[in-house]
Amino acid sequence: MKNKIILLFILICLAFIGLFSWLNNKEYRITVRFTDEKGTLLRANSETFYAKPYRLLSRSKLEELVPGYVPVKKFIFFKKPTQKLTIKFKPNNFDQEVKKFKNAKYVAATFQPMTVTANNGFQSDPYNTSRTYNGTKTGKDSLRLIYSNDSKNWEKLNISYPRLNVRDPSIAKINGYWYIVYTKGLIRTRNFKKWEKMSWPHSKMFANHFEWAPEFFKDKKGRYHIIMAGNSVLTHNFQLYISDFDCKNGQIKNNWKAIKGYDFPSNMIDGNLTYFHGRYVLFYKNEDVAKNKLTMAVSKNYLGPYTSQTLNVDLNSYTSAEGLEAVFFKKSIRLYVDPYIINNKNQSMYNGVHYTEEKYGTNNWSSLKAIKAPFIVRHFGILRNK
Repeated sequence: MKNKIILLFILICLAFIGLFSWLNNKEYRITVRFTDEKGTLLRANSETFYAKPYRLLSRSKLEELVPGYVPVKKFIFFKKPTQKLTIKFKPNNFDQEVKKFKNAKYVAATFQPMTVTANNGFQSDPYNTSRTYNGTKTGKDSLRLIYSNDSKNWEKLNISYPRLNVRDPSIAKINGYWYIVYTKGLIRTRNFKKWEKMSWPHSKMFANHFEWAPEFFKDKKGRYHIIMAGNSVLTHNFQLYISDFDCKNGQIKNNWKAIKGYDFPSNMIDGNLTYFHGRYVLFYKNEDVAKNKLTMAVSKNYLGPYTSQTLNVDLNSYTSAEGLEAVFFKKSIRLYVDPYIINNKNQSMYNGVHYTEEKYGTNNWSSLKAIKAPFIVRHFGILRNK
């Protein structure tokens, strides 16, 4: 009997040794999709990790791919030969992140296309002219908030973002709320944890709901308005329109009025408007011309009439640029644009926002320079925070 027990023990040991050797020679894999706590993508592409069976997936390797975040789940094992997981991440230090954002001299709202990856520093744009943003026709574009103290070097606010498709956003701080208006949408938050989606009142003035790139601006009396490009049902051309903004209720009043100009093109988009030194300064993209689309106009009234001037900005090797955004200083203007090239597949390829500067009134603009940021920053809206 004793010999049988010993023999059984030896067989069990040999079985365990054999199983261990078999497992040790195998390699399991986990393909990870990265999202924040709200399910918003943090990376455009998934990553695959390999390890021996029943080993732990390295937290440090995960964190390297999404700096500023840590996995919500502590222990993830290689349990199957092939696994596909969506792993949620939370900010490594939420309070510190928000504090840095609130204390920065400049903050901005932008977006990051999450269905296309960068290649040699350039990223294609999966947009759709219908601008429906239902996640199937246009891909998913994640809201991103960034901050800076010199408006040239930017850091990303690492928080959990609302699970929405956001393009061409603009940011304002009104009555304790941070408002973000974007193409066909408006949201707000007090604490960057809870996000409230406000109503977007489509107007019958615009064909097929073609309402693009809205931005906040303040008039000379400090009242808030929205400027936006809309496709008129009468002309089927894009012009710039302004609506009042109800700061008490956080609503766009939907009382759109067309901006007038002595020499406006028949198609214009991407309006950026600032009251500066007693005049309203409007930047926009002229869609009627093949080159030199960047334009500035001035008027004593925000609805016009404006007088326009084509900007002498050298785009170098870029095909064109859009998403104009201006920051004014005492004697100069820093103008941001989102330049792009057209590749041999007829795709628009972007490598991030650039800026150019002029001494106010000279129309003598400096060479384009790229901002610095941890990802490819697209058409953004800047708020001088301090």
